[in-house]
Amino acid sequence: MALAYKAYYAFINRPLITTSGEPTSAVYGFTTQLLKIIEDTSPDYIAVAFDSKEKTFRHERYELYKSSRAQMPEDMIPQINRIKEVIAAFDIPVYILPGYEADDLIGTAVKKAAAEGMEAYAITPDKDFIQLINDKVKVIKPGRSTDEIVVIDSAKVKADYGFEPKQMIDYLALIGDSSDDIPGVAGVGPKTATPLIQEFGSLEKIYANLDKINKKGLRTKLEEAKETAFLSKELATILTEVPLDFDIHDAVFKKPDLSNLLKLFNELEFRTLGIRVGKIFESPAEIKQIQDSVEEGSKNFDKNNVKYTLIKSEKEAEVLAGILAGKDLFVFDTETDSLDVLNVHLVGVSFCFEPSKAYFLALNPLIRDESMFKNDLSDRLEVEKFIKIFKPVFENKKIKKVCQNGKYDIGVLRSHGIETNNFFFDTMLASYVLDPDQKHGMDELAQKYLNYTPIPFSEIIGNGKNPEKIFEAELEKLSDYSAEDADVTFRLYQLLSKELEKEKLNKIAYDIEFPLAPVLEDMERTGINIDNKSLDEFSSDLQLLMENYTNEIYRLAGEQFNVNSTQQLQKILFEKLKLTPTKKTKTGYSTDARSLEMLKGSHEIIDAILEFRQVTKLKSTYADALPNLVNKNTGRIHTTFNQTVASTGRLSSLNPNLQNIPIKTDRGKEIRKAFIPRDKDYMIISADYSQIELRIMASICEDKNLIEAFKKGEDIHRSTAALVFQVKPEEVTADMRRKAKEVNFGILYGIGPFGLKTRLGISQAHAKNIIDTYFGTFRQVKNYMEDSIAHARENGYAETLMGRRRYLRNINSKNNAVRQFEERVAINMPIQGTAADMIKLAMLKIYYELQKRKTRTKMVLQVHDELVFDAHKNEIDELLPVIKECMETALPLKVPVLVDTGIGMNWLDAH
Repeated sequence: MALAYKAYYAFINRPLITTSGEPTSAVYGFTTQLLKIIEDTSPDYIAVAFDSKEKTFRHERYELYKSSRAQMPEDMIPQINRIKEVIAAFDIPVYILPGYEADDLIGTAVKKAAAEGMEAYAITPDKDFIQLINDKVKVIKPGRSTDEIVVIDSAKVKADYGFEPKQMIDYLALIGDSSDDIPGVAGVGPKTATPLIQEFGSLEKIYANLDKINKKGLRTKLEEAKETAFLSKELATILTEVPLDFDIHDAVFKKPDLSNLLKLFNELEFRTLGIRVGKIFESPAEIKQIQDSVEEGSKNFDKNNVKYTLIKSEKEAEVLAGILAGKDLFVFDTETDSLDVLNVHLVGVSFCFEPSKAYFLALNPLIRDESMFKNDLSDRLEVEKFIKIFKPVFENKKIKKVCQNGKYDIGVLRSHGIETNNFFFDTMLASYVLDPDQKHGMDELAQKYLNYTPIPFSEIIGNGKNPEKIFEAELEKLSDYSAEDADVTFRLYQLLSKELEKEKLNKIAYDIEFPLAPVLEDMERTGINIDNKSLDEFSSDLQLLMENYTNEIYRLAGEQFNVNSTQQLQKILFEKLKLTPTKKTKTGYSTDARSLEMLKGSHEIIDAILEFRQVTKLKSTYADALPNLVNKNTGRIHTTFNQTVASTGRLSSLNPNLQNIPIKTDRGKEIRKAFIPRDKDYMIISADYSQIELRIMASICEDKNLIEAFKKGEDIHRSTAALVFQVKPEEVTADMRRKAKEVNFGILYGIGPFGLKTRLGISQAHAKNIIDTYFGTFRQVKNYMEDSIAHARENGYAETLMGRRRYLRNINSKNNAVRQFEERVAINMPIQGTAADMIKLAMLKIYYELQKRKTRTKMVLQVHDELVFDAHKNEIDELLPVIKECMETALPLKVPVLVDTGIGMNWLDAH
């Protein structure tokens, strides 16, 4: 069960679901763990134990045992039966014994196996099992991913905990176990328990030597909790002599019936796992059988009836171009030797305009140094001839073009002087619109919608991730691979276009996401200039600051230590300086940013550490990193915008990530200062939506007080403070405005009294009073929040004004933490998602306007609610009101939409 739960929560943000709607996260995670264990340990015997439904002797001994555990999530319940089906398909015996836990059954089994001279493994993420470890018994626990395992033996236990494995029972008796509601000794944690065990050896000996414990407070805690401590030890002890009818030889692990296993995997849509099983059992014939079965079982893709044509000559290319010129729509897919569209060689292009038929055009990129190729490329069509023949086809505005991840393919062609006009449909973006929390790669989509596993790229270039090896690929194989991609994309287009219409998501897809791809490609290609000299100087300043803060931290700590070491920092803060810890982790108490923020004011060292970290991050992530990202050919930085990462519809960026520059700090602002115009004839324009999420909330909830404040152009935070604190606007203090601002923005994220208390540094009662007064004043805001949750519960998703959806599959969960998270998403998604839709619509309007006017000014960045332009000085007066008007009218609201604009010789000055 522990493995199943761990797998379930590993996918909690992007749960796995079959095309029929069956949840499979826990089943998939459990199965991949099982396969990993089989691969890594080659076991002779395997058995699985489950808890029984009946209460155990531990519940009889202690009524509160496991009492705080939340009910199993609804969508996990059917997965337990599926897990049992997988186990049965592997022909692995399952053991359940009423009155005992699975822990006890495993403990008994590994003891019996060890007694017969075998090496035994207990497979679980629970640390309780460490007590079983000895020369013959080890523990295997899952790693960070569902396909990773960690083996724990006696040496590792001693290194990690500082005591013998069997002493884990005494350790748990002292510290307790919150997951099982084992109480332990109040006030005794890992830092206290470990030395006690190291000195005395066991709980019994600790209590026999209480007089030798010097710390009076600790001695008192132990004396008062003696009965609880020994009860905890009893509860934590795994039984190894339960009356289990277990014969180790019944658990002999043999090759399963692969046909039954495959059938189950097909139902669960775990098709790649079927091939993996075949490889584990070294059965090439059965691997082929599995692959054939997958193809035969496919309802939408019959590989045996496809016709893929390889084209190499100029004459054949001209014939194909003529055919494409007469089509209303076609799919295309480029094959290249790099993911960098600004520095890429075109190896070939595939085309498809009807299912089962596709063409691959093999190209000779005419690279001067052809010694890098093992293959002779002279028989392929020269890339210049391809451009001449196919440029009119791609630039024909009447023909619709379809791709999977088209922004890349459009970019590749642009790098070869070809514009792709009438880019109509993108299967990756269609998948994202249909369900943003699922995977959108072609392989996943082919499996989900076509019940088909495409040819893997590794089959073309071998293992490894060097795309340049594509020139060494066997041409026939490359042709089949690329043609299949085009064929699969065409079939996905046919299916996904119907799904979009059925789900009423055409507007989001065709009016926003699809047309935005070419806009983003243009922005990425344009790039932005940076001032390397100023960054270099800033890096030197930051280095000096780092050294100063390090010395200040040493002074406040009273010793030198590695400030970047979590463990050393824990010792300084919580052992030496005795600061009150905020959050417990596996390695001690948390020293992450949030935990340290909560400790502000308790000691001067906290401020110094936070400043040190900010300076360190600015130096490594921006001041030092940005110059290394400058493209050698263009001399500019070219970030990559991603449309399919954020579930709300927002764009993300990487290499560099420009969404995370800490603009609120003076030092963070220095980074923006380094983004400059292309030359002396240009300036930077910044156009930023003003409080757009609050305006959207006011518009959606139709609260008259909020709407009135925005219509009058009031300072919304001051107006809110005046209403909440019942004073005149001119009487609002800076502190009142600050509190109102925190509430205004906190409401968007479903903030509660505890969250507001933490943000404002006030009592929880005061925070509750402020929130209650806010909802009493803005009654429609409260109604909006309740209506949003009710809508999500009824429909299973939250949606924006434009109809963009985010599915909330656990909105009705009985697990409070899971349900409350989704309730907060239900409140925030319509607001943040609508803001994302609005700025995307604005980007489209502005892009088309700039194109129509044939300006030298270019849109270069989008960061949250802000657009940045590299603007020619002669065009600024003309374009500034155009940009502002396009943004303010992109998506009309019931309140005014305001955009603040600025101009400067760098991004900071413009902002």
